Amino acid sequence: MAKEGKGVTRRRLMKEAGKGAILTFAGLGALANASEEMKPREAQRSRSVTGAGQAAQMKLGLVTYNMAKDWDLDTIIKRCEETGFQAVELRTTHAHKVESGLAAEERKAVREKFKGSRVELVSLGTAFEYHSPDAAVVQKNIAGTKEYLQLAKDVGCRGIKVRPNGLPREVPIEKTLRQIGEALRECGIVAEKLGVEIWLEVHGQGTSHVPHIRTIMDVANHPFVKVCWNSNPTDVADGSILSNLDLVKNKIGSVHMRDLDDEDYPYLELFAVLKKVGFSGYCFAEIPGSEDPVRVMKYYRALWQQMVGAA
Repeated sequence: MAKEGKGVTRRRLMKEAGKGAILTFAGLGALANASEEMKPREAQRSRSVTGAGQAAQMKLGLVTYNMAKDWDLDTIIKRCEETGFQAVELRTTHAHKVESGLAAEERKAVREKFKGSRVELVSLGTAFEYHSPDAAVVQKNIAGTKEYLQLAKDVGCRGIKVRPNGLPREVPIEKTLRQIGEALRECGIVAEKLGVEIWLEVHGQGTSHVPHIRTIMDVANHPFVKVCWNSNPTDVADGSILSNLDLVKNKIGSVHMRDLDDEDYPYLELFAVLKKVGFSGYCFAEIPGSEDPVRVMKYYRALWQQMVGAA
């Protein structure tokens, strides 16, 4: 009986989602488990209230990589407000053009635009990286990071996202990890003065190995340098992310998520750990574009709230 109810609920929700939705049967099953329909109404209401309260501890945002890469700032704000997304990470080099070349008045205008909305501009998603064996390249990226830390302060961001992006074959791994960490420490000193954090994305061939990220963080050893958890397939070991997540769980500044219906990635584990360590920051959806973005964003938010409440 429960199975039949679950199947009916999934089919109904998929019909409502329409062509624009990215969620599969598995994802929508998490959103609307038919067993809920068999519980007394008071029990359902109690769980709903609890879930809503828990979800409020973490906030939902949108990374403008892919889904919103061609939107201007007004469109980003409008669609986030319409769908209940609370914040945004603006990917640099995209159509919104929030870049270090902005004049003081232009920076103020960006800040005021978000301040007058229900959407928070939380971070700038840069691509600065510090792994190159060429010292001049590393220094150029450090200088760029400092420029964007100032931009982030001027437009009202909490942080900027940077990344490691690989391990040069000709250099010992330990040397590269130390180099990245030392660069981050230098940038962290500037970040602290400005009151803006640096979030190191778990990213890159080899450098996305979470123990390497932990080594980098230990070398950096700065309170304004934190981790952007990136929800990579390589986080998973024997069906779980706990062993890797445990290495950096107290250093997480932000979270990137992909499609929440991915049965190979244990998002419930992620949300449970984040709740346990008291993470009250932003989980950013980094999802593909759609011909019907508002519908997709609404369904994504609904599933995110349900999963956070259930974790």
